[in-house]
Amino acid sequence: MRGIMPPMAPCADTDFVGRVRACIEAHGLLPRADDAARPTTPVVVGVSGGPDSVALLLALHELARSEFALALTVAHLHHGLRETAAEEDRLFVENLAARLGLPCETGRADVPTEAERPGIGIEEAARNLRRRFLADAARRAGAGKVALGHTADDRVETVLFRILRGTGVEGLVALEPRAPLDADSGIEIIRPLIDVTRAEVVTFLKERGQTWREDETNRSRRHARNRIRHELLPLLRETFNPKVEEALLRLSDQAGAAAEVLQDILDETWKKIVQEMPDGRSLVVDADDFAALRPWLQGSLLRRAVERLGGGLKHMSAERTRAAVEALLAKSVAGPVELPGDLAATRRRRAIRIGAPDASTARRD
Repeated sequence: MRGIMPPMAPCADTDFVGRVRACIEAHGLLPRADDAARPTTPVVVGVSGGPDSVALLLALHELARSEFALALTVAHLHHGLRETAAEEDRLFVENLAARLGLPCETGRADVPTEAERPGIGIEEAARNLRRRFLADAARRAGAGKVALGHTADDRVETVLFRILRGTGVEGLVALEPRAPLDADSGIEIIRPLIDVTRAEVVTFLKERGQTWREDETNRSRRHARNRIRHELLPLLRETFNPKVEEALLRLSDQAGAAAEVLQDILDETWKKIVQEMPDGRSLVVDADDFAALRPWLQGSLLRRAVERLGGGLKHMSAERTRAAVEALLAKSVAGPVELPGDLAATRRRRAIRIGAPDASTARRD
């Protein structure tokens, strides 16, 4: 159940809006209004009613009236959970948008039903439906950008969560300032709060006397992310490193720099040894060249092939990737090796073919 957080006494000025402006400029998230001739940029702002999204909306609204030519649309999704509290969230967001003079799109999703699909949990179902709703809202608003209220704290928690689950270099790059909303729409997510902390968000709202909605499920210890936030991070700060958040963010930044280099290597290797079929349903890899690659590159190339063919990477774990590579390299004739998305890989001497089962039988040399 959510409750409304009351405004607190004003705190010292933190220039929160200035921090958001600096993030936008540093990462090129939005064009500045350098002259009157520059067209207005439509932006959809995802607002749940929680402190992060409310602070994001207020900051963008202020910047839209001064330095950025923005046409903001507020978007809020009822997830079909916590009925009474969720209705109160919707009313809160609609009233906030009206007070700011902004259009507001609201929608309703059935997360419990979506979560009944095989391999889909509540959190993933909510995320999928929320992104679908935001994409639709952006299209209706003519917007190519959707602003979300993720903060530096969210980034820290995501990095630590992935470390605990087991991740590679790419997984350490968490919640980038800009990212595709999905694979097809061409709409981009931007995160103007990614360089500020949750504490700075709350201070800003208190300074403005702005209320927000508090989701009590964020305190529940049932979810791993909440245990990381409320138990593990405080323990790490107290016992090991009082600046553990800074350390994790540095790790993520360094991983991002390394990932760019590795991505360049993967791109060049892909061009040299992968032949994509005209039907878009399969591809062929030279087995000898594939065997000569380093293990990391073999796995990355196979994962890209699965992703490129629409298989998705959720079920392409490091263990499954390694097992598939080993199976394809163990014999000159191997497979089919099952892959996510009803794909399969088959080797026939020098040709490894990856694709739909009806296209997975490799050519004979």
